[in-house]
Amino acid sequence: MKNIFLTIIVAASLLSCNDFLDEPNDNYSNNPLSSSVNPVQTLAATEKALLDNEVINFNSYGNKMSYAYALNSGFTSSDVAYRYNYSSDSYGLLWENTFIFTANCQDIINSETKFPLFKNHVAIAKILKAQGMEKIINLYGDAPYSEAFNTKNTTPKYDDDIAIYKSLLLLLDNARQQITIANSDPSVIPVTSSQDIVFGGVMDLWTKYANTLELRMLLKLSNTTNASLVTLRNARFLALSNNFIDADVTYNPGFTGATALQSNPIFRVYGTNVAQTAFTQANRANAAGDFIAQVLNGTYNSANLVSTGIVDPRRNRMFSTVPVSGAIQGTETSTSKSRLSGFVFGYTGADAYTNGTERDAYIMLASESYFLQAEAAQRGYIPGNAQTLFYQGIDASFTFYSKNFGTLNLIPINATAYKLAIDSKIGLGWTASTNKISCIMTQKWLAIAQWTGIEPYFDMLRTGFPKAPLPLGVSRTSRPNRLIYPTSEYSSNSANVPSVTQDELFSINAKTPYYLQ
Repeated sequence: MKNIFLTIIVAASLLSCNDFLDEPNDNYSNNPLSSSVNPVQTLAATEKALLDNEVINFNSYGNKMSYAYALNSGFTSSDVAYRYNYSSDSYGLLWENTFIFTANCQDIINSETKFPLFKNHVAIAKILKAQGMEKIINLYGDAPYSEAFNTKNTTPKYDDDIAIYKSLLLLLDNARQQITIANSDPSVIPVTSSQDIVFGGVMDLWTKYANTLELRMLLKLSNTTNASLVTLRNARFLALSNNFIDADVTYNPGFTGATALQSNPIFRVYGTNVAQTAFTQANRANAAGDFIAQVLNGTYNSANLVSTGIVDPRRNRMFSTVPVSGAIQGTETSTSKSRLSGFVFGYTGADAYTNGTERDAYIMLASESYFLQAEAAQRGYIPGNAQTLFYQGIDASFTFYSKNFGTLNLIPINATAYKLAIDSKIGLGWTASTNKISCIMTQKWLAIAQWTGIEPYFDMLRTGFPKAPLPLGVSRTSRPNRLIYPTSEYSSNSANVPSVTQDELFSINAKTPYYLQ
């Protein structure tokens, strides 16, 4: 396993480190070096770079925006996620890193002409490119795409986000078709477990994952008023294979604790230093948000969500102390609050450091797949019993939080009593929730917050559930619908990057991402 990780480090040095615009586009290879590199040398490094960015940066921002996280005692912060005073300097890495790493995916795609027998390697790169670019248009709306990834055009035009969205769906189609063709062609060179750190080269699982990504993408259109998108959504659902992931999707190139960069990414951010003499600043500064703390403790009561009397058995595996002590967003407290549980960053047990640094990282939990299916079935988009799928999502979450790793031998937590107890609680249980989408979204948030935290934030914007409070002291009446383009774009591509004001973040307008219009 350590040799695999070292191979990835070497391969990463072959990836382009230029500006993200200096890469080949979908149809033309204008970067001879990158397109001449065998995808065997770069696939694992490409996967790890893109997925680390999501696990660390997108997850952190999403957890703050969905009120799963807040600021702990002893720390001050000007973080815009708690103050809503956004500028072009706010969270620019979400844009910049994603373009860099999707450009690496494009390098692999461009290599197909020279290496035609690596069809499955290319198909994986297409799926990951779609995954990365979808987050860009969800957070920013219009973006460079048709002229991006091209060394001959350092100032690409901005494409309409709807056009990009449609292109990404076609990219998923192409990837799945390519996998089908490759499966029947014995000359195609298989993907090995050292080259694919996600599914180990099992391409049927990549097809299921692509289906689940499309399910998630199509549900973004659940409330759209755009007639063409409604037509597209309905047609795509009719054609979508009802074959989705049913197990947690992970990646692990051979994580070790030899250096910080060779560690599991969650541990790298929220664990300890290599010497094990101190927790990271992110661990100490991070606290449970007051909203999620009240829901988990069974003390939250509003017109849309009632958890009164329901103590969530997962809470001590989410946060460090029970009852969970939450911090109010927008405030700075002098009282220590609950930090991340050892289960989350993995620092627990007799072999704590090894357990934490070597464990898998998570891309998509099985619970998310079931909650996506529950929502789609409830809306009539796919066949299936929405209530059954809803309970499968809860079961999968409890199974996840009972999962052993390293040398741990955890006592399993059972969902049976919890499912019975929540049934009479509005916004938490099925029977009591007149609006079934509200309980699906709330349980999905509880299940995947801390792991893929950006998705509950998108859900809050799209569905309004769960209805979390705003940070104390903000002057806005809603969460921002998008981010402002980063400073790097305004300096390097000023002729094309749209101007976005703070006010435009908080209203529905022509610059609002496609799925909220």
